[in-house]
Amino acid sequence: MQLVVQSSPVLHLIVVKKGPYWGLFLCLLLFGGTLFCCGVSNVGAAPALASGGEFLTSTACDITFDPASAVAAPSGFERVAVVQVFDGDTVLLKDGRKIRIVGVNTPELGHHNRPVEPLAQQAKQRLVQILSNNKAAASLKGKGTSAYLKTGGDLKDHYGRTLGHLFSAQGVNVSQRLLEDGLGFHVSIPPNLWAADCYYSAQQVAMAGGKGVWNNAYFDANSASQRDLLGGYQRLQGKIEKLFISQKTIWIDLQGQVTLKLGRSDSDYHQGAVLKRILDAHEKKKLVMLPTIEVQGWLMDRKRWGAKMMGKIKRGERNRWQLNVRHHYQWRFLLPIK
Repeated sequence: MQLVVQSSPVLHLIVVKKGPYWGLFLCLLLFGGTLFCCGVSNVGAAPALASGGEFLTSTACDITFDPASAVAAPSGFERVAVVQVFDGDTVLLKDGRKIRIVGVNTPELGHHNRPVEPLAQQAKQRLVQILSNNKAAASLKGKGTSAYLKTGGDLKDHYGRTLGHLFSAQGVNVSQRLLEDGLGFHVSIPPNLWAADCYYSAQQVAMAGGKGVWNNAYFDANSASQRDLLGGYQRLQGKIEKLFISQKTIWIDLQGQVTLKLGRSDSDYHQGAVLKRILDAHEKKKLVMLPTIEVQGWLMDRKRWGAKMMGKIKRGERNRWQLNVRHHYQWRFLLPIK
């Protein structure tokens, strides 16, 4: 049996700088024996696996195997039956588990008192088609549609759903296909980064082709200075206003009412040209000269965090909105980095 999983190559840069300021910066970020922003990261790539003569390579996103094999599921994967598709990124298994598909966030079908978003029904329908291996399928049939599931990292989200990568019975990677069709946004949340490079590449295909969410005004990036921002998954654009570094966190304020948080626990995954350019500009006191930055992720309303935080917001000590940057795939400058 041969397994194949794809992950396109991605350059992970080392943040290295000499000089008295950088020495101070490293001292500030030295906490518990771990440096916050230094080191080499090779996260996100699909890992090579080996078990009983089987092997896994990084040359394809899908899994391939011999259907005639007596093995119930490839090593590292679980054979499951999907009985219901809730939306483009959530399904129900026959064993009762609710699966939140890793690597993609599709338009909402109106859950949690939010309106139905454009392309939400198309994303759900596409998921049904992939699992059914039938472009004309309108719903799942029978007592359950066979599929493969791969879990790892954090096993559940804050709603109690099992986090996993889902594949059709033919080994087709669900997240990759949805992203390539522009029916969702790539999500990279540590430690669930298996095949993250592959998913990022799939999103780039949709962006370049202007597919789905990348060709719909509803999903255009909002300005960080807008007064009518809403919580939930957002694409935001803005200019960096200021930066503050503590032992555990890098805080980046955008012009307006949005603060980006980069936690020390995710420091290995922040490495890249964007963070390096921000830190260099901060050292040279040239943050205002940086081009507009775009970031995507979940926007949280700090007004819901209690009276103490509400007071700080009213006094202008804190911005109202916070977006956690967990991985370098979440942001980019809108002009090329030279």
